[in-house]
Amino acid sequence: MENDKKTPTELVADLMLDPGFVLVPQDRYEELVRAETERDVLEGALTGACKYDANKVMTAILTARSRVARPMADEETPEGEGDAE
Repeated sequence: MENDKKTPTELVADLMLDPGFVLVPQDRYEELVRAETERDVLEGALTGACKYDANKVMTAILTARSRVARPMADEETPEGEGDAE
């Protein structure tokens, strides 16, 4: 009897053959979802679909973006520190 179990490499290859399949890193995916959400809220404010003020929405978006970018800069350690060796 033949072993029908596929290796992880074969599984990924099968997925990549699927039309429309795209590999996206997790952090980039989260960034795209966040950008789409920001766009939808801002669009709703500009069209009057919601009761939000567009200026306040844009300020909130820019504040949130600066908070997301800031922790990355704070986490950087000087070269040589934090090495496991």
